[in-house]
Amino acid sequence: MTPSLSHEAIVLRSRPYGESDLIVTFLTDAAGKLTGIAKGAKNSRRRFPNCLHPLSRVRVHYRVRPQRSLVFLESCDLRQAASAFSQPNKLAYGHYLLELVDQLSLEGQPVPELFSLLDSGLGCLLSGPATAAFLRAFELQLLARSGYEPRFHACKRCERPFTSNETAVFDPELAAPFCRQCREHTSASAVAVESATLERLEALKRISLAQAQQKDLPAALRSEAGEIVARLLAPHLRRPLVSLRLIAQFGDNR
Repeated sequence: MTPSLSHEAIVLRSRPYGESDLIVTFLTDAAGKLTGIAKGAKNSRRRFPNCLHPLSRVRVHYRVRPQRSLVFLESCDLRQAASAFSQPNKLAYGHYLLELVDQLSLEGQPVPELFSLLDSGLGCLLSGPATAAFLRAFELQLLARSGYEPRFHACKRCERPFTSNETAVFDPELAAPFCRQCREHTSASAVAVESATLERLEALKRISLAQAQQKDLPAALRSEAGEIVARLLAPHLRRPLVSLRLIAQFGDNR
């Protein structure tokens, strides 16, 4: 029998399997994303006490099964219940963060920075609002920690930094901006963008999520910044984000 392992983890998703089992996907602090089977989880209050709902923060105990894709979940210690996200808007945005991390991470590849980012993001949601700056910071830092860091500070081709009040062109396929003189080297998906928006996005890559949560993203830049980041995320999303429908119910355009 393989040895038992234990890690701090956040539950990303779970689904029923048979009459009493659950298939659960976690993001762990040291082993990356894992999916396991929790035998009898629906009826077990001792081994899995309210631990397997998405957004739960747990200590997971498991064993790797040779030649099997699913680990065997032995038990979980509850650190923070998913019910902490009881307010509908916090629940919706919490699931948004979970879905993004789930789709931009691979099974079994340890990336402690992703766990730290998600843990910090969920903590910020519990203590404050999901501001536009916070969401853009989370999305951009997730892209960076997943190996898809975009650049914003200078033209990709000529390397010239952008000046104030300059209109540039952003190419989501190349994840980089171009000055107007180099526009002919962009793809058909390139869109015009103000240099002030690029400057703000570059700054949001570098600060903590708690700091971003306190920043004000001016209304004039909010829509443009949201569109740029949405275009950067799109190629990495394998399926529609269910949480966006929940967020739309609140009429939130952050």
